[in-house]
Amino acid sequence: MTDFALELDHVVIFTAKDAPEAAALAPHLQGFGGVTVHGELGSASTSFFFTSMYLELLWATDPAACARNFLPLGLDIDARMRWRETGGSPFGLMLRQKPGEAEPIPFATKTLHAAWMPGDVRVQFSGERLAEPYYGVVPEPLGFPSFRANIPTLPHPCGARALTGVHLSMTDAPSEIARLVSDAGLATVERGPEPLMTLTFDDGAQGRTIDVRPALPLVLKF
Repeated sequence: MTDFALELDHVVIFTAKDAPEAAALAPHLQGFGGVTVHGELGSASTSFFFTSMYLELLWATDPAACARNFLPLGLDIDARMRWRETGGSPFGLMLRQKPGEAEPIPFATKTLHAAWMPGDVRVQFSGERLAEPYYGVVPEPLGFPSFRANIPTLPHPCGARALTGVHLSMTDAPSEIARLVSDAGLATVERGPEPLMTLTFDDGAQGRTIDVRPALPLVLKF
C-alpha cells in the first residue's frame, strides 16, 4: 500500500516505574537523559531519539490517575506494564499523518485530551486488544517533527542513526489494524511465541544484533 496517509512517529515499550530497564540500553543507545511527565494523565516516559523517529519507555507514575484517563480509551496501562503476568503486549505504535495529508484515520479510535495539550489538540487511541500492541495517532503539534529541532543530536554508542525497520510479535492473531499497518510498511506486526520488538537501524549496515532480553523484550539490529 503506497497511499496510506499515516507514517510512524515513535514506538513505545511499557516498563516498570522510572524505567530501570533503560540501564540495559545505555551501552548501546544514548538516552535524552530526562523524564517527561504527562501532566494529569498519571504517566511519564524517557526516550531515545533517532533521525526521524524515537523509542519511548513509558510507565505509570500515578496508577489511579492512569486508570482514570486511559481505561476509558481501552488502554490498560497497568496490565501492559505487567505484561509477563497478564499476557498483555508491552508495545505501542504511535503514528502521525504524512505532511499534506488530511484523510480520516482508517480505523476506529477513542480520543484523549489533556489540559497541557494546546487548543483543540487531541490524541487518538486504539488499544482494546490487550495481547496486541496499541495504536495511536498524534496530531501535528505533538508529532516528532514539531520538536525535532529542540532535541540535541547525541551520538549513540552503537553508531545507530536512522530507525529503518520495526517488527513486533504478539501472542494473538493480528487484527485488521495490524494488517493495515503491516501492509503500509510502517511496521510488521505478526503472531509469535512471545511479545518481542525488533528494531533495525540503518538497514542493518553493521551486521550486528544485540538482544536486550530479559531486561526488555527487545532486539536491536545495526
